Amino acid sequence: MIAQEKKQHKLNHILILTILWLLGAVSDRFWLTFDKSVPAWDQADYLTGSLTYWRALQNVQLFSGEWWRHFWELSPKVPPLTYILTVPFQNIFGRGADEATLVHLLFSAILLTSVYSLGSKLFNQKVGFWAAVLCILFPGLYRYRLQFLLDYPLTAMVTLSFCCLTFWYRKKEEGRRKKEEGRKKVLLFLDREEGTGKREQGGKKVLLFWENFIGLISAKIDKLFPDQSLKDWLWATAFGLTFGLAILVKQTTIFFLFVPLLWVGLNILKKRQWYKLIQLIYSLCLSVAIFYPWARTNWLLMLTAGKRATVDSAIAEGDPNLLSLDAWIYYGKLLPYHISLPLLIIPIGGLIFYFIRLNKKQQNFSTQLHSFQWLAIFLIGGYLICSLNINKDFRYTLPLLPILSILLAFGLMQFPRKLGKQIRYFTIGLAILLMLLNLWPVGGIFLRQITAWLSPGAVYYAHLGKEWPHRKVIAEIINTDPYLRSTLGVLPSTPEINQHNLNYYGALKNLQVYGRQVGTNLKQVEQDARSLSWFVTKTDEQGSVKRIKKAQAAIVNIIEQHPNFQLQKSWQLPDNSNLNLYHNQFLPVEVNPLTKPKEKVQLDYIILSPKIRPGTTIPITYKWSGSWQELQSGLVLLTYRRENIAIPTVTKYIDNSPKSPFVRGTLNAPPGARGGSKTDNNVSEKPITKFIHDHGIGMGSLHPGMFQANQSEVGFEVIERIGMLPPSNIVPGTYILEATYLNRETGESYPITVQPPVRVEVDPEAQILPAPELDLVTQLRMWGQKLPLGIKGLETVFAEVGRVNQYDPVQDYTEQAEQALTYRLQQEPDNLELLYGLALSQVLQKDAEGAIATLTRVTELDSQNPFAYAYLAFVYLYDLNPGAAEMALKSALEIDPHQPEIRSLNGIAALMQGNLVQAWQDFRSQKSEVRSQK
Repeated sequence: MIAQEKKQHKLNHILILTILWLLGAVSDRFWLTFDKSVPAWDQADYLTGSLTYWRALQNVQLFSGEWWRHFWELSPKVPPLTYILTVPFQNIFGRGADEATLVHLLFSAILLTSVYSLGSKLFNQKVGFWAAVLCILFPGLYRYRLQFLLDYPLTAMVTLSFCCLTFWYRKKEEGRRKKEEGRKKVLLFLDREEGTGKREQGGKKVLLFWENFIGLISAKIDKLFPDQSLKDWLWATAFGLTFGLAILVKQTTIFFLFVPLLWVGLNILKKRQWYKLIQLIYSLCLSVAIFYPWARTNWLLMLTAGKRATVDSAIAEGDPNLLSLDAWIYYGKLLPYHISLPLLIIPIGGLIFYFIRLNKKQQNFSTQLHSFQWLAIFLIGGYLICSLNINKDFRYTLPLLPILSILLAFGLMQFPRKLGKQIRYFTIGLAILLMLLNLWPVGGIFLRQITAWLSPGAVYYAHLGKEWPHRKVIAEIINTDPYLRSTLGVLPSTPEINQHNLNYYGALKNLQVYGRQVGTNLKQVEQDARSLSWFVTKTDEQGSVKRIKKAQAAIVNIIEQHPNFQLQKSWQLPDNSNLNLYHNQFLPVEVNPLTKPKEKVQLDYIILSPKIRPGTTIPITYKWSGSWQELQSGLVLLTYRRENIAIPTVTKYIDNSPKSPFVRGTLNAPPGARGGSKTDNNVSEKPITKFIHDHGIGMGSLHPGMFQANQSEVGFEVIERIGMLPPSNIVPGTYILEATYLNRETGESYPITVQPPVRVEVDPEAQILPAPELDLVTQLRMWGQKLPLGIKGLETVFAEVGRVNQYDPVQDYTEQAEQALTYRLQQEPDNLELLYGLALSQVLQKDAEGAIATLTRVTELDSQNPFAYAYLAFVYLYDLNPGAAEMALKSALEIDPHQPEIRSLNGIAALMQGNLVQAWQDFRSQKSEVRSQK
């Protein structure tokens, strides 16, 4: 009878929770339907990630190692499970921000089920039920249920993982807890009986009945699962799977489960439960197996990004110092914001009443002691570790709330029976009313003031006003440059107007427009302005640009004042400020359709000065024509080779009309005019008699999505207006152009006829002409020339790579460089300069295998350069091969044992192999070398 009643209660609870889940889903969809806001920084960034994985999963190649490597590389900083789980919803309902948040229906179901199960396990079904109800009504949870962030999925997965850990670790305590609960109920029953004798006689009978009943239930369970260890292994497996999946949602899972796992491990060792220890190790190994492929691929970038996301962000946002009290009470002060005062104070009152009653009746507290202790381990451990993180944010402690809801639900259940029911309904009713007032701009001033007092900081109104113009901005850019992949320089950074959400709306349009924040470094402002064709500025509030205020003001001034840029369109924003879209009228790449189809790529003409100065960027214009497929997939390998006999030049002269981008203002000033005209050829200073200008047609900016629409029925012409850099040590004389076409997709190549022949004279006294920025492939080859210098060269490379990657968001220039240099090296296998450039392009693509092969060849040709071996060792370490790295570093140390960077790498290699003594010696030696160099 008792079992039947409990089963009925459980079914009722599940039915009611299902209804509440559906009501929550309807409420969320209703809110999202009317809301016209745009995603802020992180939300838009995560939405873009979901689109990236949606595209990847349209062409699955399960048995391709290369496909899997690329799949995990798509999200190098953030684990991708939430993105992957969003894909089915996007396939069914569409690819928009509101559709992506449908994945939260899944996580809500996981959260409610986990909380209900935990509460039932640790206390009883009623506590589990009310804890799940509270999770629906916590402002800290329903607010983030409406946003595409990782914190709500993380909360659900951490709760599920902790639930599985609880069921596994506390399995043997279940029978004892049920017996204690039964005894407690019997005692409560006896208290209601009249007469001492009757109490004693009836008590014995009921106790005997209860013990027999528990024995019967246990026998049935044992019959269903004859081997107790099988159930333990199943729960250990469940924990291993859920823990691994939780880490694949967000790495901060470890913040919340580290202390409970440590507690479990120590208790197992203390009690010498070796069987349990084996199960724990098995479950952790299973977790590692789940997240290892992603972590293995992205571990280095994950660590470096983690530093920026914690230390750098904390400094920028002014978070409290860890040595201050504020750092440790930061999240405690936010508790009313997360929960609301009614859901916090009333349950706490119930807990106080419980302890008062417990003390008066002198009842046994051991029934709930272990459950309270287990919840406290999770809550206190998670709170302390989150407080230890110097970067603090409102949403970082959300996974603590479901576990806290169990304690609060227990408190709600402790009021006297008749009064308690009314208190619970009043509390929940008030919480529902506060939720409605927090989500919708309804009610008068008085109601809003009451809401702000009872539920502070929880207002998250749906935006019911004018729409933001993001889609219109993207459409304007695509309509103007329909054949190009464009990068939009975003100069303001507000929650509504920022690089991430403009990038997201560009991604929705088949990745044709990318938004990037530029103008953040005052020294690079002019390069930023020269390198992009589209910019948006905003009047009034500029947002979070305080750190870069001077740089941002400088680039805004350039864009708004320079005659090359014209205002394309302007929109009034809901906050009454204006969003302005500017376009450079002198495009580096221009595409026009032709009336006649063309099969092979042709070079129609080149425009450049008849005389050029070595070591100085010169302006040059190429015009190519051909089919869309050939142009979009094409690389052009251009070689300017010295002629032995002087022949009159046959070139077109530069256009000096007022429309030329090469002669107006300082925006397009050459490197010489900016104090950096000369290039250092660090590989070889011997005179050379040729130079190259390899690059993708249109610098790789021809949008691949156009191919399906155009096929080969129509020809196209592509005009490139870019800079070219003859080396500083080139021999003066007349140079003639040789051109080769290379298809990036098929590997097909053929010579391009240059008719009439293009000749140019290299003259150290030639006039310096204003020029655009160098193409990115040329810049990468220049960085490669600095690699033999070691750390001095790397500092320049790192600074430049970060800048250039903003201009080419897909980093296509690295692939262009790799393919062009690989082709060149087939003719010149011992060209050290080309090998360094190829290695750099492979490293930037995280192609460890290719970089190892290239750098091995570099060490053979540059065998007396210790940095060549150091680069090889670094890639081996990235590939988690410390033994091979140590062998390479041995050669480096034989050449130069005093380089601190090489010593550090050697220490890391030793540490990864478990050689702590060698690692300690190398790190001490590295510090000594640094001090001696100072």
